[in-house]
Amino acid sequence: MTERRGRFSILGVLLGAFFITSVLGVGLALRLGLDTAYDNTRNLWIAMTHADLEDAQDAMRARIDRMQRRNLWVAREVAHGDLSPDNAAIWDKTLAALVTNELDVTAIGLLTPDGHFRGYDPKTDKPLSGKADPEEDIIARSLMAYGPGQSITQFPRWNSLVNQVVISEMIPLFQRGQYVGSLVQLVSLGDFSRDLKTDPTEAGRTPFVIVNEHVIAHPSLSDWHQLHPPENLGSNDILGVLPRIDDLADPVLARMKQWQTFDFDNTPSRDGTSGSQAAALETDDGYHVIITRKFEESAGLPILMGMHFDPTVFTREWERLKLATMIGTAIMVLAIILAVMIAHYFTRPLKRFSAATRQLETGILDNLPILPGSHIIEFNDASRSFNKMAITLRDRERIGRLFGKFLPVTIAQQLLAADDDTGNVQSHQCEASILFVDLVGFTTLSEKIAPQRIVTILNAYFAKATAIIEENGGIITQFQGDAILAVFNAFDEVPGHADAAVRTAVALQKLVHNHLFDGEELRCRCGINTGLLVAGNVGAPDRLTFTVHGDAVNSAARLEAKNKELGTRILIASTTFEQLSDPAQARLADEILLRGRSETTAVYTIPIDGID
Repeated sequence: MTERRGRFSILGVLLGAFFITSVLGVGLALRLGLDTAYDNTRNLWIAMTHADLEDAQDAMRARIDRMQRRNLWVAREVAHGDLSPDNAAIWDKTLAALVTNELDVTAIGLLTPDGHFRGYDPKTDKPLSGKADPEEDIIARSLMAYGPGQSITQFPRWNSLVNQVVISEMIPLFQRGQYVGSLVQLVSLGDFSRDLKTDPTEAGRTPFVIVNEHVIAHPSLSDWHQLHPPENLGSNDILGVLPRIDDLADPVLARMKQWQTFDFDNTPSRDGTSGSQAAALETDDGYHVIITRKFEESAGLPILMGMHFDPTVFTREWERLKLATMIGTAIMVLAIILAVMIAHYFTRPLKRFSAATRQLETGILDNLPILPGSHIIEFNDASRSFNKMAITLRDRERIGRLFGKFLPVTIAQQLLAADDDTGNVQSHQCEASILFVDLVGFTTLSEKIAPQRIVTILNAYFAKATAIIEENGGIITQFQGDAILAVFNAFDEVPGHADAAVRTAVALQKLVHNHLFDGEELRCRCGINTGLLVAGNVGAPDRLTFTVHGDAVNSAARLEAKNKELGTRILIASTTFEQLSDPAQARLADEILLRGRSETTAVYTIPIDGID
């Protein structure tokens, strides 16, 4: 590969291209492209507000769901007799444990049948007790009349025990059919309204929460939950402690009845309801947009959450956009042309590199392209590294192919993947089926024809035999002259290895019966045995061979030789016969005494249609 001079850092090139295309071109083009910013930004703000309100509603609903689950759990425990309000120590500990880390709960406790509240304040970690408000006592008595039921949400109302407007979650408690009181959880609207994002620093957006024309959350309303109700606050004026919408210096809320609704791209809420509503109001200081959302879970007074903002800011943007239009058009066109030229020049090496890596991914290494050099230092280094990697991979693939010709493929892969070059493969013992195949009368044939033709005949035979053996999951460990030693389940797991060995022997018999090898007819005999063997390396440190050892291997060779005495083509040991999935395919050949054995053993043969 030709070395080139005058290379540049890719960082310098990218920074230069970024400055030319982005700062001069895209920056001005964006200003021109914002000619629809008025509507888009307004819709974006509406969508953001819609999402904020939906998140706030989900958070409120989640708070209520948690309170309801706590109420239902306590009601079940009391009904089953596992928890009793009469056992004050356990009752108080249980309630305290239920609201541990639940800072959104203002109070939790028992409203007794005689109208007293005995509970716990998680924020102060102190007990809370006193006479319940008449309204809560009335609600509790109405729940008692209905009997055991669901947890009921009542909000909002003033609670004199905590001196706040609260939401209450209440459930009647019954034990052995007797009403023992009601479990009440209180959440102040001050905590509840924090679910609405009320960051006054968000220019143009004013969030609010309204209950029956009373404001409970607004940027101009501070510490409203610490106010005390008037001395004569009655049950029909439970929100009198809160300012009304016309008490604040907010002209949009003060003129709530003059809001004019309009349609917008209102995505339904996650629970499938209609979502938010949009309205507009024209005031002395401009045109305002209001987005509101009702919190529907209220069993009493409805909560209205919302935000309003002044979109005149978009008008100012529109004026600036019109001013930039004339100037930006020419610069944008020039920047686009320049960006295309630069991108075309600098992406060509990447495209070549991408195409080469895709070809490399296919595993076909022979036709991998040689990547040219580049003026860009990083591109040039990548091309050079890729070319060297391709050469290394080709060499590794060639070594793997050569290994595979002299060793079982599985062993060759283990050696190539090893971290060292000792060539050592851990010996291991396993049960396997051994197939020993030998050609009949090949010695006599060798005496009649030239040695070179002998090699040709053997190679033709071995090529087809090897394919059959490997197709059935076998691995050839040795070629011994004209004989083949193959094992099944010694290296790779072969389910039904006895069947695989028998299937291979039958296929080999059909092979030699139906084919000529360089014009010569061959016949073979097969011996199959199943048993324990040891597979591993043997030899000197600098000259190793991989093979299998054991009596099971020797017995397979002896069975092959016994074919000549018994006039059979395939002999299998009883250990193999016992593992056949279809023993009926074999028939007993004889009871023989193998060399080295003290007792006779049954051997079986496999008849082959069209041959035997």
